[in-house]
Amino acid sequence: MSVPRKMHLVAYLKTGPTASYASAWRHPSAPLHDIWDAERYEHLARLLEHARFDAGFFADGLGLPDCTRAASPTMSGAAAQLSLIDPMTVLPLMARVTRHLGLGNTISTTFNQPYQIARSLGSLDLLSRGRAAWNVVTSATDYEARNCGMDGVPPKDDRYDRADDVLEACYALWDCWAPDALVMDRESGVFADASKIHYADHVGPFVRTRGPMSIPRSPQGRPLILQAGSSPRGRGVRGALGRHDLLHDRHQGRRDRIPRRHAPQTGCRRTLPDRRRGSCRPCPSSSARPNRSPARRRSSSTA
Repeated sequence: MSVPRKMHLVAYLKTGPTASYASAWRHPSAPLHDIWDAERYEHLARLLEHARFDAGFFADGLGLPDCTRAASPTMSGAAAQLSLIDPMTVLPLMARVTRHLGLGNTISTTFNQPYQIARSLGSLDLLSRGRAAWNVVTSATDYEARNCGMDGVPPKDDRYDRADDVLEACYALWDCWAPDALVMDRESGVFADASKIHYADHVGPFVRTRGPMSIPRSPQGRPLILQAGSSPRGRGVRGALGRHDLLHDRHQGRRDRIPRRHAPQTGCRRTLPDRRRGSCRPCPSSSARPNRSPARRRSSSTA
């Protein structure tokens, strides 16, 4: 007798007018007036949880395409892939109205320090009672680099090496508090057992951080780690980036890019005691798009 298989659903989200399908905002039924309303994101969270999605994560970037480049009218003028609000401000809203939905954000290891990342995601993990996730990216655009005080984005190998280092530092910070460090005993006046809070003392080739974290350990120990393993370097990263929980791929319609082919090469694993080794899941991308009429399909196939 065959074992029933379950489909795991993860929503790709943006804090803007569209996500994967760039022109979706032009549809008459697409809401635009509420992009900056909290209710929009609360409704989205309820909808995903009601539809039994495992999680949703926000793609994000730190800027707009250069205004002087030819791509700018396409990207900005057509509202393609824009992040109009910092996702970290709406994720707590979504956590408040749901109980089971995983909540993820995209944060670059190239432009952020590990203590800031670990504190922000650790706080979300506490507020959501262990439902936070981090979509790890290294970023690849010069306009983001210039917004963060750099002349341009570093070479790819340097970005991945830094990502390894930042992730190792974040893991050390998340482990600063023992699971039972919080005492909160009113009678004795002991709020936390200081002997169970220690320094991270991470010194790496790119980043260093002492710790300890200013927030306690979250229910799941650390946020889940997501990574888009589409390049050979991205799939075969060493050290901390081998600790993915989920590999996702957004190259719709390209069969040679789906993670199933990549999975045996990744060596991804869960490293906390309560996470089984080898339980990393590949997550290929799929988008729902409007059907074209037969006439349009014929014309496009002959063009």
